[in-house]
Amino acid sequence: MRQVKILWIDDSEQWVSSLQENLNLISEKNDIRFSFINAINGDDIIQQCRSFDFDLIVMDYDMEPFTGEKYIGDVRDEEHLEHIDIIFYSQNNSIKLEDLVSEYKKVKTAFRPNLEDLIKERFFKM
Repeated sequence: MRQVKILWIDDSEQWVSSLQENLNLISEKNDIRFSFINAINGDDIIQQCRSFDFDLIVMDYDMEPFTGEKYIGDVRDEEHLEHIDIIFYSQNNSIKLEDLVSEYKKVKTAFRPNLEDLIKERFFKM
C-alpha cells in the first residue's frame, strides 16, 4: 500500500475532518493510505516540512494572522522544499488565487467545493 503524507492547513477543522474521511474511504480502494498532518495556520510550516517528507501541502487562503500566499512564499523560498506540490484553495470565488501565486511553481488553485476532486485527480486513477 502506498503511503501519502499531506500537510493540511485550514482553520475550519470540522470541514477538513469530513473531507479527509471521504478521501480515506476512497483511498483504501485505490491501495493508498493517507497520513494527514493538520494545522490551523502556517506559522510553523517550514519546521513541519523539515520534519516530514510531504507529498502534498493543501492550504486555505483565509487564515490568521496571514493569508495562505504568504506561507506558500515561505515554502518556495526554501530550496529543499521546491519539490512539494501545493494546492491552494478558497471558499470565496471572487479571490483570484492564480494571480496571488502565479510566480510559484508546482502550485494549483481551487475553489473549495472542487478541492476533493482535485486531490482525487492527483492520487487516484479514476
